[in-house]
Amino acid sequence: MEIISKNYGCYFDEFRRNYPPEFHPHAGYSENRIKLADEVSEGELNEICFQGVRIHYGDFQTRQSDTISTTEDFGSVEMIFQLQGQTEYESATPVRFASAQHNLSYRPYTDLRSRVAVGRHRYVGIQLTETFVSRLVDENSPTCHKLFNHIRQRKAILLSERNRSIPPALQIQLAGLIAHHPQKPLKRLYLELTVLDVFRQQIDQLDTIQQHKVSSLPPRDIEKIMAVKTLLETDPLGSYTLLQLCRSVGLNDYKLKKGFREVLGTTVFGYLNDLRMTYARQLLRDTSCTVGEVASRLGYSETHHFSSAFKRKFGYLPGQLSGKR
Repeated sequence: MEIISKNYGCYFDEFRRNYPPEFHPHAGYSENRIKLADEVSEGELNEICFQGVRIHYGDFQTRQSDTISTTEDFGSVEMIFQLQGQTEYESATPVRFASAQHNLSYRPYTDLRSRVAVGRHRYVGIQLTETFVSRLVDENSPTCHKLFNHIRQRKAILLSERNRSIPPALQIQLAGLIAHHPQKPLKRLYLELTVLDVFRQQIDQLDTIQQHKVSSLPPRDIEKIMAVKTLLETDPLGSYTLLQLCRSVGLNDYKLKKGFREVLGTTVFGYLNDLRMTYARQLLRDTSCTVGEVASRLGYSETHHFSSAFKRKFGYLPGQLSGKR
């Protein structure tokens, strides 16, 4: 398995990386880091590999635009999360990412050009080998069914017609995934569990979109309901009223309440509460925030009220997460 990257004067002239089958042997993991420091760019690129998975991520500043060509002699499913900056990919599955956008694709091989705009760039990419993905077969998922059909036929596909927004809770999860924890116990297990959960979230999101297409609601109404969903995901700690949400997308309250339940299977504020609790759990798990600090951030005046709501959602108290207090 080989990846070859070439560019036009910035980070490197040509960089070759050779990997064993499935990126890494069965046990353990490996990490690599490249420092960028020249007249055009400054920052670093990082890579973590374990069996079936390659996580690559970067944080760098470019002083002028650059184009990087990449070839890969193997097939993979890839999740791209553009946390900051703008990058355009020219390939069999062309796509342009803006800040806080993500998408999921499959390529039987890679021959692409990445056009990197001027400015700061932060991204996370997660590549899964065909063998790794084959373990996750679920024919009850329309997205999985489509993905595996393309893998069998070795046909490239971008799973979402347009990029999706990255919710704040997922941004926190990605930050935990790429944080430097050299002494973290069971890091290999943590990495794989997080990758699996991120992949599940993308499949769930795309399955939900697919279900919208067979809804009885007019497409225009579905689009407005999805705009409300995106608004809530973008700022789950915001203060909302039903009237404000209705006005923001141009729907009356009856259509929003009925349509939101039909499309997403829950109420507007039930969905918002789930977002907030998931956000809270990830803050507790992946940061040094205390239970009281998280409760305050979510708008609770009393910590025990937050703890009760957290337990109703997850079945255990927030203090049980790594001994949080």
